[in-house]
Amino acid sequence: MRHALSILLVLVTFSVHAADLSQLMQQVKANPQGQLDTQLKHPAKTAEEHFLLAYSHYVLNNKEAALEFSNKAMTLEPDTELAGRILLMQALSYGVFYRDTAMAIEKLKLAEAILPEQDTTAIRSLRMDILESFAQAYNQQGNVELAMKAATQSLTLATQAADKQRQLNSMIMLGRLHLQNNNLSKAYQYFKSSLPLASEMGDQQAIASISMRLGMAYQKLEQHELALQYFNEAARLYQQLNSLSAQVNALINSGDSQLVLKQLDNAKTTYNKALKLAVESEDHYMLISAYVSLSELALEQGDLDQSEQLLTKAHQLASQLSAQSIKAETALFLANVFIKKQNYSAAKIMLDEAAPEPDKLAAFLKRKHLALSAELAALEQQWQQAYQLEKTANQMEVAELNDTSKLQLDNLQSSLELQLQQEKQQELHFSQQTQLKYWLRISLVLLAIAVLTLLLLLSKQKKNRSGPQVQMPQWRSFTELLLHHHKTKTQGQLLLVMPQQTPALLNKGIQQVSTDLEGFRLILDQALFWVEQDQEFWLYCASEQQATQLQQQLMQSLPTDYQAHSAILPLHALLSERICEQDLDALRELVWYSLYLAGQQGLQGALQLDYQCHQFRPCAWQAEQLRQDLFNAISLGLLEIQANGVSLSAKLQRQLAQI
Repeated sequence: MRHALSILLVLVTFSVHAADLSQLMQQVKANPQGQLDTQLKHPAKTAEEHFLLAYSHYVLNNKEAALEFSNKAMTLEPDTELAGRILLMQALSYGVFYRDTAMAIEKLKLAEAILPEQDTTAIRSLRMDILESFAQAYNQQGNVELAMKAATQSLTLATQAADKQRQLNSMIMLGRLHLQNNNLSKAYQYFKSSLPLASEMGDQQAIASISMRLGMAYQKLEQHELALQYFNEAARLYQQLNSLSAQVNALINSGDSQLVLKQLDNAKTTYNKALKLAVESEDHYMLISAYVSLSELALEQGDLDQSEQLLTKAHQLASQLSAQSIKAETALFLANVFIKKQNYSAAKIMLDEAAPEPDKLAAFLKRKHLALSAELAALEQQWQQAYQLEKTANQMEVAELNDTSKLQLDNLQSSLELQLQQEKQQELHFSQQTQLKYWLRISLVLLAIAVLTLLLLLSKQKKNRSGPQVQMPQWRSFTELLLHHHKTKTQGQLLLVMPQQTPALLNKGIQQVSTDLEGFRLILDQALFWVEQDQEFWLYCASEQQATQLQQQLMQSLPTDYQAHSAILPLHALLSERICEQDLDALRELVWYSLYLAGQQGLQGALQLDYQCHQFRPCAWQAEQLRQDLFNAISLGLLEIQANGVSLSAKLQRQLAQI
């Protein structure tokens, strides 16, 4: 998605003063730092000049500066077209830098709203750019219907304007959307039509994308040997294009086909290569995909615990990214694993989290949700509900199989008469097969219910912890609450406590450790809300005084043979008022960086970290350059870190040289 949005930005023709500004944009793209230096020597005055500065910073991934100068440009009364371009760039900025799809969509709506009715060439071009971005954003949000509508409108305009590049982009997007929704015949038609156009234009990126999607189509047809050929070709092209994220995607799909073909060793090698490249590219979406695929491999090998661990990582990451469709899919994968582990209560939680509104799910997710919900309903002896859910799921499956058969006929046969004959035969076969599968499922459920009833009753016996506060089960829920409170309570403080395992604890066992920490956990409820994430306890407190008191109480509540690091993070000072999830995630790096510096200065044992900001928002909090940002902030005296009262900025140059 990140690369797709970046491509969209490159395709935009900024035409306030058409030829001149377009030429300047090309210069910025070729040498952004040089262009930025030139602009800084002559301070920007006009809306166009501020926009060029914003674009320069965008190319250089300076997200704060890009938004700052674009906002300044909007205050200088730009004309309608330039205002639309500015809003479009802001939408892309939020989508690319912040992964804030909701904000990106709001900016796109504003851009669309100000477009004049007259249909000039420039306005038509801008309208198509906005529609393409709408399609990308709505697809990322999981709203396939709106994404499809925007892509269709974009294709219509591109066809009318004889704009081959935009025609190609829209056709590929529509093919992708139909493929996601399991409308394989329509997806195939779009890819089949777009491939000659891509070859004519020499667009290697598009050819790679089409090869990838054709591989996916054959994968869904269970023609995995053929799918592997397309995936390997896509991976080769993406490697040549230096598109790491896309290469990762192709490798993951290759591994998926190898897994189905029982080539487990090959699949493991392919998945691990994809995981390594996903980490290198810092593409969180591809990292999620790698985790999910490795979990499927673990499931195939019978390792349910490993599968659950990998899926939990994927689901947590999807939740942090606000990727609703991906979040729903990982939740369904987790529900399936929990059912296999006979943890039905956890499975129910995942199903509820996957689909607060099931009807809005994409078709393939909706069918999976129906099937899993039917299985759980049967286990809970809700027979009528189980029957209806299973019936609906099987009806959807029959429809998908029919669509698949149409694609097979289109692909394998050239004779229309033979196609129609085979289609009828296959539809009848699929229908009979599906009905038999349905009744077999119901029969098996009925036979198993006597045994499962006892297990179900046992699983429902849960101990509810009393108290005024509720532990947030997910980092996502915690951050949503924190972001909401931070908007109105600027004095809020974030307290982190990290209990450390020591050799003295090894002989105690899990039960004794849990008993030891009972007093510790009771104190947690004094915070407004809290979450346990990766053996870290994050608490949101109403004030610095409350955070300090809780910190002291928590440290005192630990038995003498326990150690813990703690840190009070002044949110307002560190991040100012405008914060997002990525900023909060960056605070983890700040803590780990502080612990590293403390270790370099010889500080050991339990550490109490304190942060003093001598300037609001001392860091840019860019994930790719975060440690360098922290180093700069400390070196310039903007941020001071102390551990147990000792400043960590001393001898910093020598220590950081060793990183």
